[in-house]
Amino acid sequence: MGELIDLGESHGFVDGEETLQWPPPRGAGRRQWPVVLMLTLVVLFATGSRPGTAVEEAGTLAEHASDLVADRSAVYAVRDEPGLTAYDWSTGKVRWDRSLAGPGGGQAYLAADRAYVRHRPCTATAGWSLERIDPATGRAQWSRGGAPIAVVAGPDGGAPGLLTIDDRAAVCPPVVPPRGAAPNPVRLAGLDAESGVVRWAFDVPGGARVVAPDVPGSAWFAVWYSGGRTEIRSAATGGVSAAADVPELADTPPTSVRIVGGLLVIVAVRADGALITAYGSDTLRYRWHMLFSSAEQAPIAEIAYGPVVVMCGPMVCVPNWRDLAVLDPATGAEAWRRPVQLDAAGPGVLVARDRDDFTRVRVVDWYTGADRADLAGWAVVPTASAGTDDDDIGFAPAGSVLVQRPEGDGSRLARIDLRTGAITPLGNVSPIPSRCSVRHRRLACLAGGDSVRLWRLPG
Repeated sequence: MGELIDLGESHGFVDGEETLQWPPPRGAGRRQWPVVLMLTLVVLFATGSRPGTAVEEAGTLAEHASDLVADRSAVYAVRDEPGLTAYDWSTGKVRWDRSLAGPGGGQAYLAADRAYVRHRPCTATAGWSLERIDPATGRAQWSRGGAPIAVVAGPDGGAPGLLTIDDRAAVCPPVVPPRGAAPNPVRLAGLDAESGVVRWAFDVPGGARVVAPDVPGSAWFAVWYSGGRTEIRSAATGGVSAAADVPELADTPPTSVRIVGGLLVIVAVRADGALITAYGSDTLRYRWHMLFSSAEQAPIAEIAYGPVVVMCGPMVCVPNWRDLAVLDPATGAEAWRRPVQLDAAGPGVLVARDRDDFTRVRVVDWYTGADRADLAGWAVVPTASAGTDDDDIGFAPAGSVLVQRPEGDGSRLARIDLRTGAITPLGNVSPIPSRCSVRHRRLACLAGGDSVRLWRLPG
């Protein structure tokens, strides 16, 4: 089995000289999954690693690590002291070691495929502050006031941006405002994630709310003012691109307001369910609404706070305690619904687990809700990366997801391409990993409880 490749319209994976085909993309009909392909998958995953696909162990980077994070430049082991040690992706050698102990030590923070130290109020400054770590030396490259709340798109050809919010009236020690006091204005800014340059900034009056994107790379965000006046703003410039009075935001605050792809989605819980209303980000015009109800009696938390609405690939997803509902973003109509838990989403497929069996991974077609692959005994490996602008096949939003099948004291690994649904076996590793990152044909994992291990991938 060779390396993961771009198969274009073939939507398969390569086994020797043969390309195994996935079911056709949308628009080519809804044929049933070919029996021969399902049998091939069973044989493939039952036979283990083959010659030429072995994962080569490159060594143990750190013992007694409390966590692992990684970006395109280095692998970082977080220690309990607390401290942070950076290792070279290629050689596994230590680049630098930095203590995070003491009031000004801060917390390791990974965003936009870069490593930072985030400082709490009344430590380095009166308010929150963010420090960019030089990946080569571990020293500070720059420091800016404010707490990062989202990774957003930058200008064409530029680095991603960080959306930050700063309380300009912060004092030390912090003072709890009296009941009924007017909220303080805050400073909202867009930073260049690499250089720290402030691309834009403006003050948001007290009582206004910022709607920040959950998914990295959004080109816009929203500001919602008292009375329902709402602005859509460019993440690259901070400028207003659309504004309107939104009636759902005018009176009683809704349960939630979220950015879901190109939609501003408002959820309001009612006695008969949750009303989901969508407005387009281009003009802030009403698009659609739908009344969402859980498949069965929902827990009190879901009744009180409503369902979560998220963008997943080309669709809108409503994951809830019992199942996953997938909606058409153009109309809000329910495309399909299944008792699965969403693990990863890309432009081509979603990867999910059964609600009743968390060791069964399914690769699901967005438009039909049918399985493209059913991997019994497998589980998704949580990612230790936050890539947004790295074209390496890793864990960027449109990249891939790592899955494993425990076997004894180790695991068999495979990678699922979220664009095509192709599955690439990688080989076996030991001990069992709990959190991993893939970059530059290297695999770094927190494994065996608290050790950071490095492996070389085939290809």
